[in-house]
Amino acid sequence: MITGKRFNLPVIGRWFILGSIVGLVSGLGAIVFFFLLQGSAYFFMDYLMGMRVEETAGEPAIFGHAATELRRWTIFLIPALGGLLSGFLVYKFAPEAEGHGTDAAIESIHRKNGYIRWQVPIIKTIASAITIGTGGSGGREGPIAQIGAGFASFLGRSLKLSDREKRILTAAGMGAGVGAIFRSPLAGAIFAAEVLYASSDMEYEALLPSTITSIIAYSVFCSVFGWEPLFATPDFNFENPVELIGYSVLGFACAIFGWLYVNTFYGIHRYFKKLSISNYLKPAIGGLLTGCIGFFIPQALAGGYAQIELGMHGHLTIGFIFILIFAKILTTSFSIGSGGSAGIFGPSMVIGASVGGFVGLALNAVFPVLAPEPGAYVIVGMAGFFSGIASAPLSTIIMVSEMTGNYHLLVPSMWVSTLAFLLLRNTTMYVNQVQVRSDSPIHKGEFFVQVLQDIKVKDVMRPDPIIIKEDMRFYDFMHFIPSTKHNNFPVVKEDGTLVGVLLFEEIREFVFEEGLEDIVVAGEVCEKEVPTILTTNSLADAIESIGFKNVELLPVVDEEDNSKLVGIITRRDIISTYNKVLRKRQASKKEESEF
Repeated sequence: MITGKRFNLPVIGRWFILGSIVGLVSGLGAIVFFFLLQGSAYFFMDYLMGMRVEETAGEPAIFGHAATELRRWTIFLIPALGGLLSGFLVYKFAPEAEGHGTDAAIESIHRKNGYIRWQVPIIKTIASAITIGTGGSGGREGPIAQIGAGFASFLGRSLKLSDREKRILTAAGMGAGVGAIFRSPLAGAIFAAEVLYASSDMEYEALLPSTITSIIAYSVFCSVFGWEPLFATPDFNFENPVELIGYSVLGFACAIFGWLYVNTFYGIHRYFKKLSISNYLKPAIGGLLTGCIGFFIPQALAGGYAQIELGMHGHLTIGFIFILIFAKILTTSFSIGSGGSAGIFGPSMVIGASVGGFVGLALNAVFPVLAPEPGAYVIVGMAGFFSGIASAPLSTIIMVSEMTGNYHLLVPSMWVSTLAFLLLRNTTMYVNQVQVRSDSPIHKGEFFVQVLQDIKVKDVMRPDPIIIKEDMRFYDFMHFIPSTKHNNFPVVKEDGTLVGVLLFEEIREFVFEEGLEDIVVAGEVCEKEVPTILTTNSLADAIESIGFKNVELLPVVDEEDNSKLVGIITRRDIISTYNKVLRKRQASKKEESEF
């Protein structure tokens, strides 16, 4: 299409065109993945297992239901079979597709300039459809994020976009897939910018492109599967500030169970990593363990979205909900932590909804005024739980609102999400998140310049440098230089006027010539065309001049008389200052995390 030259259009037009292409493909990818997921669930769970996959109001079964009677013993085997098939596909063709997917996309943006091999989204799509369709506890955001991000990465490389543009487009592709599959275009756009960081920082440059991609992907997907929200939700409202007390309890509960979920997941993940058997077999063992739990609690298998809707409508008992929390944590950890392929958003929604449902029913039984509508806690629990473990409160609040079609619980959702986010600020499910933009390899240079821009030359310069007078003889300065342990010196006149800079590497060729001892003087061999800097300039200006001229030293001259030397600044001085600022910042971050 375009070879040898970078694809170049005005910014707005370029992002509109590229975003539309990525959004279209992401929407089509979401359609394909959803069909594969539904088909896999119908064949393995409905037809072979005889277990009816429960539906939500916004997602009726595409293929209907088979007439097979429940074969309970197959619950042990089908998830194990799914793990075996998924493990073979992943480890044979695309090991990067292992796990929950979104984290791999985050890593590619931070550390690989958005590079994702073209095989990854294809294998991820098929393997995840098999994992979830056979009863494995997993979600859709991982595979669909890699579909969108993978195509965006391929497009960016094909059009020879800059590294920055490829990273932004990859992030926008990730947001497009999420916005489509969950019918939440606004949340998808924000998710792409927010999920890259474990703090409240964002990848602001990705917001505009991801908005375009998310809108297009959402429109394409919903044109096929309808525009209704994922869940049919009762008309809950927040009308009494006293209820914030109950929601505060929910915030702490989300943090406690969120911490348990993340640590259980990665504890099991580490165990399977150390297990001395073939990687191909590990997801099968995880699937077998998932089946063992599912044999007793079938609701803990597969996506489990129907349990969320049942909880909203008050059709689940407090005892069952409490058991479902732990069962879903374990089945998700076994299904994905063992090396299976699927996302973690869906299971997290079920766990968060269960935590919310349990707290809501408990408070309603003891203090009805704090939780007059326990079903509302199901919605708020979803938002709070995932906000905490994903460090993405803004996009999660909006996503839950879009998925449920309920915007009347924004205040309690914001409250609980903020509490959970703050309480879990050192715990995250996405281990490839970085804390802030300056910690990301893609922004290290920006942070370096930003730090240097805030520091003036006068605060770092050496006001009493070692100088050489312009009339110093060759013999004298050749014996003087070794005694100072420096290689570069400003050369000045008697009145302090700058003549130039003596560079030892430039005069090295004269060292062994005879007859120069009393003839050559410093003023004759020094470099006179040297850049200078003012005391009021920033270190960013200084390092730019040093880099441009490839020198180690800059003379600092007087503001009024630019020929008068008042000091020097070196490359080493600037780097040392930057490292001090960096160490101070890291120590401050450590104190904050300990607090």
